[in-house]
Amino acid sequence: MFYRWYLAPARLAKMYATLKPECWKCKYKKGTFFHMWWQCAEVKKYWKKIQRWIFEMTKYKLKLEPETFLLGMTKGNLSREKRYLIVHILTAARITLAQ
Repeated sequence: MFYRWYLAPARLAKMYATLKPECWKCKYKKGTFFHMWWQCAEVKKYWKKIQRWIFEMTKYKLKLEPETFLLGMTKGNLSREKRYLIVHILTAARITLAQ
């Protein structure tokens, strides 16, 4: 759902000729939606930090996959409490990244 309100630099550059399409975080590659949320080196560091934090809290290592971190689709045999905590942490992480 967040793809509806989040405008990436590449899309904004098409709408406004004065804007550049480069990523706001790494300032190197074209800032497409997927790059801004997953492929950017700076964003990868962020998601790895979130992954470590979740592991420290739950002792469950999430695979670093966009399905999990961007869509909240958890796999594996998790207790209801751990799944609830992980989903809320990932939701907060996405909101923070969007700011």
